[in-house]
Amino acid sequence: MENSLNQILNRFCSTLSLNLYTFCAFHMNKKDHPFKNHQMPLPMRLFFSTLTLLFKVLGFVSPKLAGKLALHYFMKPPNFGIPRKEKVLRDSASLEFIEVRGRKISLRSWGDNDAPTVLLSHGWGGRCTQLHAFIKPLTDAGYRVLGFDVPGHGDSEGNKTNMLDVASIISEIEEKEGSFEAIIGHSFGTGTTLLAIDKFKVKAKKVVLIAYFSDVHFIIKIFGELFDLRKSTLKVLQETALKNFKNTYGTSWNWDEVSPINTVKSYTGKLLLIHDDKDHEVPYAQAELLQKAAPQAETLTTSGFGHRKILMNKQCIKATVAFVRGSLPQFLVSADSFFVRKK
Repeated sequence: MENSLNQILNRFCSTLSLNLYTFCAFHMNKKDHPFKNHQMPLPMRLFFSTLTLLFKVLGFVSPKLAGKLALHYFMKPPNFGIPRKEKVLRDSASLEFIEVRGRKISLRSWGDNDAPTVLLSHGWGGRCTQLHAFIKPLTDAGYRVLGFDVPGHGDSEGNKTNMLDVASIISEIEEKEGSFEAIIGHSFGTGTTLLAIDKFKVKAKKVVLIAYFSDVHFIIKIFGELFDLRKSTLKVLQETALKNFKNTYGTSWNWDEVSPINTVKSYTGKLLLIHDDKDHEVPYAQAELLQKAAPQAETLTTSGFGHRKILMNKQCIKATVAFVRGSLPQFLVSADSFFVRKK
């Protein structure tokens, strides 16, 4: 029976796509729940309702299969189109591919190849040029900017990934390109940056984390709330991941160890944390937890730019470039809803 159910699930998973990350943003407010929000397209609401019902049935019949299906979607990134303004910048870059565990990973660079390198580590559902507004200011400041698309994103191959997978790719890039002057991470990319430093000993003189989170258990929790998953299903999800990827990345791990609140402790370089107090995808409480875990960090807070518009905030870009150059301003323009919280 389990083999038959597995075949059914495989067909189900291969014929449906899920923009999971976007809908996780609605966990903060029940009226915005994707099943109840009538601004959501009807097919998507029906899809979520169907998948939730499937999880309920499987959770009762076979928690093991429910957990495996949950892990599949937990690791499956959404497939967004690339905006036109990013395509121009992508086309202007030097492009090459590196192979990591049988997948071609796209690697783009801008600026002088002999200049100090700044790596861009993008978020879930994004691509390296999601941080496009930082590229010209950094190259104008004399840096080479290096960006990669994680598996299942942009031009990179694959359809599933996770934090350890991406952290190991950052390590592969460092082995090829040398150590980094700085790494700039956004959202999911903040976790992978710290994990690369902690587990794979990646070197970076400076790190900037934008719209960061502190705890992977927070991510698992909102994933479970989204589909009303049983505790037994989430337990199997975590146990299956530990079993399936025990030896995949050449390092031991557990769920607590990969949380930024723990990985940040091994970073001894200069650290800048930037977060918006109106971020509804990663609430400010998550930012405060990481700030407490890294009291040595400089912390900047915006207000009203949320989780993605913060990447276009001129003061955020200015502060980031200044920090990479080693001269963070003592104050920033408050009229732009941006203020400094000193360490």
